[in-house]
Amino acid sequence: MNITKIKVSLTGEDLLSIYSEFVSVEGLEVKDIKINDEISITGRLNKGFNIDFLVNLKFESYEENVIKVEITKIKVLNIGVLKIIKNMAIKYLLKSLKEKGIIYNKGKIEIEYKYVLKDVPYIDFDIENIFCYLGSINVEVSNVQVSTAGLIKKDVQLIDRSVAKDYEEDEEFTKIEDCYTIGRGKIKEKMPLNVQKYSDYILIIPDIVALIYRLLKDKRVPVKTKIIISSVICYIAVPSDLIPDNIPFIGKIDDIAVVFFALNKIIQDVPAKVILENWEGKNNIVSVLKTLAQYVTDFTRAKNVETIYGIIDEIVSI
Repeated sequence: MNITKIKVSLTGEDLLSIYSEFVSVEGLEVKDIKINDEISITGRLNKGFNIDFLVNLKFESYEENVIKVEITKIKVLNIGVLKIIKNMAIKYLLKSLKEKGIIYNKGKIEIEYKYVLKDVPYIDFDIENIFCYLGSINVEVSNVQVSTAGLIKKDVQLIDRSVAKDYEEDEEFTKIEDCYTIGRGKIKEKMPLNVQKYSDYILIIPDIVALIYRLLKDKRVPVKTKIIISSVICYIAVPSDLIPDNIPFIGKIDDIAVVFFALNKIIQDVPAKVILENWEGKNNIVSVLKTLAQYVTDFTRAKNVETIYGIIDEIVSI
């Protein structure tokens, strides 16, 4: 049976039923769902210990079979739970939900609803609109297929985010121009013609310095990344070692390792388009830098810095 369009209202109890039948994650109990302007979910995560939680969600957008919601509030109701335990539990929860087609990304949740319902052979549909109104979630769907015999076959895969690019190879960028652009141009003009073709490699160090300076001023760069960059600059600027060499593991960190750790974090955290707009040299040099930064991070003491940062981030962030 096919239905062209239909409007559906889902209450909190309906969502509880959908979770229990189609999403259910081991160790995650959803106790109650209330719907007003936002969706308020209370539940318990049991993974050797119980953590009661409250999460508020708000619809942000819908596109290409992905429902995007914003986490407006998250609260652990167990007062005595240590923050590190809370963060580890939340990360476990998010990892478990990812396998179901619910992905967390920087304070947002992306629900690939087609994947969530891939094992339901009785119905298939396309969502046109979704919003909260009068204590329920209102969904406008089209191309509805219904099979009481359960004969609907679905071939749905999770979106492969690992290969997604945030820029196209032939995309044009508006390069940032400042006094460094002028000075670099004059230096290149004074180079012999047979040397100029290697100028992007010869000037790679000052280009990196200019990139860092520009990124610190760019409003599109995350604050956390700017803090990392600033901390590295301060660390390098101090003439004496802040960390004694005799401290195991941590003491074996040198300036080069710290620099490449920061460079690797910039490449990981900052959108490629932003980097390319602030990069003075040719765009292909950024790819070389990316490979170099990852290689040096993996095979030098920069890995120690990354490990320490990961531990700290695990403790202080969600």
